[in-house]
Order: sequence, then C-alpha cells, then structure tokens
Amino acid sequence: MDKTQLPEHSSIQPAARFREETERACLALVEAQLEVAFTFVRRAESEIGDGNGAGAAELIAKAIATHNMAVKYLANVPVEFEQEKRKLYIAARKLFEASRAAERLRKQPGSSILSLTQSTQA
Repeated sequence: MDKTQLPEHSSIQPAARFREETERACLALVEAQLEVAFTFVRRAESEIGDGNGAGAAELIAKAIATHNMAVKYLANVPVEFEQEKRKLYIAARKLFEASRAAERLRKQPGSSILSLTQSTQA
C-alpha cells in the first residue's frame, strides 16, 4: 500500500464511526421524544378527567405531532439499525393508539378516565 493512501484510508474509519454514533444519538433522541409524548397523553387523560377538553386537545396534538415526526425520521434510518428502528416503530404505533383513544374519550360526553386507562393497557 502506498503511504499517500494511508491518510485517506484512515479517515474513512473515523467518518463511518462518527456516522454510526450520530445515528445512534438521533435514535436515542427519537426514543426520548416518544417517551415525552406518552407523558402528553397521560396529562391529556388527566385534563379530560378534570373536564379541561381544550387542554387535553393541545396535549393530544403534541403527542400526534411527535408520532408523525418519529415515523418520518424512522423511514430514513439505515438498514444497519433495523432492530432499533423496529422497536421505535412499535413505540410510535402505541403512542398513536393511545393518542387516538384519548381523543375519542375527549369527544365522548360523560366518559370516565378509567375506560381510557383500561383500553390503552390492553
């Protein structure tokens, strides 16, 4: 191997490692955002129980926006991260289902918070 090729070759490894570390950090950020969005849904449930439908609607909208962001990002995740991607897709789907359940409850007059909690745990 020619010595002039060594710097080029050695710079590929750190660049690939940096891309992998960056992708893992981004996946961790998406995971954290999904966790925060689940707290939006739980807060919405509480707001519904307190009779604050408008506050619940805002929180549900935030959860749905987070879901949409996650799905959009995950569509472009490289195949090397398929296991992490699958796990986050499942979490995003659960978030979507919990958000829809909260929205349905918000729109039902006289609904109880107990029915929402039971439906999202099933």
